[in-house]
Amino acid sequence: MEEYQGVGKSLRDLVEDQERNMVQLERIGATMEWRWGSEEEVGKEESGDDAEGSEDGPGESQEEGTLLSLSC
Repeated sequence: MEEYQGVGKSLRDLVEDQERNMVQLERIGATMEWRWGSEEEVGKEESGDDAEGSEDGPGESQEEGTLLSLSC
C-alpha cells in the first residue's frame, strides 16, 4: 500500500512540475512576443528614415558598401 502512495505522490509532483514549467514557458513566450514587437516597431522607424532610397541593397549601410569597395 505504501508503494502506491509513493507512486501517487511522485505523479502529483510531476504534474505540479509540468504545470510550473508551462506557466514559465507562457511567460517566456509573452516576453519574446513583446520584444519582437518592440524590435519590429524600431525597424519600421529606422526603415522610414531611409525611405528616400540609397544605392545600397536591403540591410546594407553606406559604410559597409564603402568598406567592401576598399577591400577589392
